[in-house]
Amino acid sequence: MDKTKRGIALFITLLIIASILSIVAVSFSYLEKAQDDAGESSALIQGNLLYKNTTNILKYLFPKGKSDSKKLDLLYSLPMMLSDEKSGFMVNLQCTPLMVGIPVAWLDESFSKKIPQRYTLAVNVLEYIFEKYEIKEPETLKARILDKVNRVEGENFQPRLTPSSRVLSRKEWNKILLDYRLEYDDLNVFKVPWEKYFVFIEVTQNATVDGEYLSAELLSAAFEIPLDVVQEQWYIDVEGNNEKPTLAKFIAENGTGETPDKKLFSSKGLNAMHCEETYAYRDGHYRFSFDYENERNRNFEFYGKI
Repeated sequence: MDKTKRGIALFITLLIIASILSIVAVSFSYLEKAQDDAGESSALIQGNLLYKNTTNILKYLFPKGKSDSKKLDLLYSLPMMLSDEKSGFMVNLQCTPLMVGIPVAWLDESFSKKIPQRYTLAVNVLEYIFEKYEIKEPETLKARILDKVNRVEGENFQPRLTPSSRVLSRKEWNKILLDYRLEYDDLNVFKVPWEKYFVFIEVTQNATVDGEYLSAELLSAAFEIPLDVVQEQWYIDVEGNNEKPTLAKFIAENGTGETPDKKLFSSKGLNAMHCEETYAYRDGHYRFSFDYENERNRNFEFYGKI
């Protein structure tokens, strides 16, 4: 497909998204007229309606089992905004890829038992981080992380990261880092962009890192490619001027030439994203976020007035 046809296709996709989002605007206006009570609770009701409509739109655009990189590129590159000056209506939706890093659950040997290369990758990247950011006591920090990932506190320690259990949260991860920093006076642990290397969400045994949108930092660490090379060439070109290489092609041209393990990295973009939505309600602006993955919505969080 030449550049003109690609541009037309992207423009049509944008129109489809904008048209569907207009449904949200109608629902927004209707509920606002129906609400008599101002305040945080009413704003939360408003947010729940927007959340429901937005996730229905995502299910329509990104159904389970179908990957469309052009639509994903467009959504990730161009935040969707609708506004009406007369009514004061405004909604802004911005989504980013969700599986850009290694699931922290892969640091659990029991979770990764069936696919041991998951554990190997996760530990190798952890050790790469320790060296790159000059962590003073790498073995101590590694032991604390692995112990916390694999166990829960209590009289009898039990494995914690099973397919149905909760994962080590970012808050718990930060607590490990803080305790280590205070004990060893090592500020370097807070210089690491951990979210570029690991994701702190619940995953299933079928989960993979998004091979189309993994972070430049993880790509560099996992495949031994200089970070500046990755940052220069691994990007989304929504205008279609340059075709983005597949992960396999990128590694072949810039790295060791190895083939990405499909059990670790998907060969196509995943319908897995983290979205944040801002909206105007009465005299304020409010925000909420959620994760969307293969027609499943989770981790809804209402931030209140901003």
